[in-house]
Amino acid sequence: MILFFLLNCLSALLSENRKEGISLIGIRISLFIVPVAIGTLYIKNILKERLVFGFAVATTCATFFSLLWAIWHSAKYHDLSLLYNDNLSGIVNFQSIYFALLLNLAMFSFIYLLIKKSVLVNKKVLVPVLLILFVAHFLLASRIAIIILYSTIFIFAILRIVYQKKIMEGIILIAGLCLTSFLLVKFFPKTVNRFEELSYIKFDYSSTAKESHFNMQLTADQWNGANIRIAVWRCAWTVIKNNMALGTGLGDKMDELKKQYEKKGFAFGIKTNRNTHNNYLDVWMSLGLAGLIIFLCGFFIFPLFRCIKFSDWYGLVIVICFMLSLFTENYMDRTIGNVLLAFFLSFVASYKKPEEIVSY
Repeated sequence: MILFFLLNCLSALLSENRKEGISLIGIRISLFIVPVAIGTLYIKNILKERLVFGFAVATTCATFFSLLWAIWHSAKYHDLSLLYNDNLSGIVNFQSIYFALLLNLAMFSFIYLLIKKSVLVNKKVLVPVLLILFVAHFLLASRIAIIILYSTIFIFAILRIVYQKKIMEGIILIAGLCLTSFLLVKFFPKTVNRFEELSYIKFDYSSTAKESHFNMQLTADQWNGANIRIAVWRCAWTVIKNNMALGTGLGDKMDELKKQYEKKGFAFGIKTNRNTHNNYLDVWMSLGLAGLIIFLCGFFIFPLFRCIKFSDWYGLVIVICFMLSLFTENYMDRTIGNVLLAFFLSFVASYKKPEEIVSY
């Protein structure tokens, strides 16, 4: 992870647009500070549980506050759209995609502590808390976060049935997931608009139509979250093919991407200054194939192997959660994205099973 950051620094200094490169280094500085700080620590199991619990409780409190604030605003202005998406998470100064990710991690943390039979959690209190988090998560309307959460619950239920022979528990989980999903769609239909965009993936680069929103009628001629990403990804891939091995340079990546926007007549992309909306494409485009390999190894491949080796399913879920989230967003173009990525993946690498720790 530290090597990847140093490669970013070198790429920034060698870029033609050095000012932009250094600016991005400032945004990504947590990719160096956090691994260095946490990487020097060994977190024992008892402290690990307390940290996990503290994070989950803090996220829950922020969620409750956001919900109350959104409900009050919705009632005050008689506008139900104020319950959804960035309107819900705005009071805590988070974009909905990042807040939804935190809710995923908080729910996984509570479940982990429950399965571990930690004294920190009370099952009677935890059930209503998880239900409220589940509702808030749906209202945030982050497609990738919803897919990750629901898929994880379904896979967990199947594993309980197949490997642990807890058939009734698994069936109840799947039935509960289906029923809850049905009720959420029934009572909060605006979130469904975000998924309906996936059926409108055709686009015309020259289109100047408005971008769709969860609170407006969806039509085929609009730009939406799905076809915008496809349009951008095609342009990014063209840049990658022209700079396959070494990349464009960190400071030059957006300049090169915008050149492709201009060639395609993608006025909407230029006007809205669209980044790649895919962290993997962004790394490959800016740092080349070597940069992508270092990124994948440091942030995902090595942590995944380590989690599998020590049967750390909690760490495994966290790593996979970030892996999937980075397919539709460029976390490294925002300070908060870098902080979350650096902290949680460094945290997974910092704790060890009790039998691994040597007492001095």
